[in-house]
Amino acid sequence: LVLVLIVTILGCNALSGGYGIAIAAVGMLSTLGVTLATDAYGPIADNAGGIAEMAELEERVRDTTDALDALGNTTAATGKGFAIGSAVLT
Repeated sequence: LVLVLIVTILGCNALSGGYGIAIAAVGMLSTLGVTLATDAYGPIADNAGGIAEMAELEERVRDTTDALDALGNTTAATGKGFAIGSAVLT
């Protein structure tokens, strides 16, 4: 990821100077709505798993919520990558 960001910064700088870097940063920030939505998915899935466990639902329900929680962790990690990348560009 770091190498990709370095190549992006150098490429934008070579093509358009500081303006190109600024446009790349705004392009990454334009995905902010989707990034926030994916970050919010993880805690919601985790809460669903906790509710299923406290309600003593069937094991298959807990298995499903565990799979959704794992997906939520993955989307949160992806969202953090976008946040770090846009912070580096700005």
